[in-house]
Amino acid sequence: MGTSPATHDATSPDTYSAPSPVNARRRTAALRRRLIPLAISTLGLLAGLGLWQWAGQRDPVLFATPGRSLSALATLTEDGTLPSALLSSGRLLVVGLALAIVAGVGFGLLLSRARLLRSSTDWLLFALQSVPIVALAPLILSAFGFGLPAKTLVVFLTAVFPIAVNTAEGAHRVPATLLEVARTFRSSEWRIWKDVLLPHTVPYAMTGVRQGIAMAFVGTLAAEFFLNASGVGGLLLAASTRFDSATVLGLTLLVSVLAVALMGCGRAVEGYFARWREATS
Repeated sequence: MGTSPATHDATSPDTYSAPSPVNARRRTAALRRRLIPLAISTLGLLAGLGLWQWAGQRDPVLFATPGRSLSALATLTEDGTLPSALLSSGRLLVVGLALAIVAGVGFGLLLSRARLLRSSTDWLLFALQSVPIVALAPLILSAFGFGLPAKTLVVFLTAVFPIAVNTAEGAHRVPATLLEVARTFRSSEWRIWKDVLLPHTVPYAMTGVRQGIAMAFVGTLAAEFFLNASGVGGLLLAASTRFDSATVLGLTLLVSVLAVALMGCGRAVEGYFARWREATS
């Protein structure tokens, strides 16, 4: 009796499907898009460290090397000075930034439903954003003293305006046709907010929050410099007055790393809300 030739099902494990050239090119391009910025950032970091090392060796008194700067940070950490300063500055940063986010996002969202208010306050927001808050330190000092409320106000004022301006811009960019369609279908105010306003406004607000984070760091150090020598700003001020370049550069590096890390978190949240907007559009 004859035997039929062996056949292989399409789902058999012996079946091999060659990867599509188009998919392979896409994966390669995606990998390249991720690796090239990483490589450029790494090279820039190494170049910066090399320049820092060269400057420190050329003039050790004026410009400490990275090793000396890290050693100064280690000394401050061992005696408990740096952890205490970070806790003080972190508390000030979190409180001031949280208040700025609540006020900035809330005011920007309010503008999305109050066109007259927006048209009358646009110029004011941009004008206040351009005011150097440090110049107002004497007024804040005379009104609130040297305590936590005064320093919190400085952080709040430096961070709130980028958040409010970006949120208001997002509200302004909500397509009018979407609002008209929502009204045509007699959508409730809650549905308009949920399905139209928030998906288009919140991503802009998160961009403002990311900018506000950077400004809040500046405001925190300024408040600790000019209102009360405490926290990381106080350590920087004390090190500057005694020309301790190792401590100054070490603390500056630490603040920069913390700011970049927090900005990265803000960018991740911003990306999440951007995807939410695309999903709801």
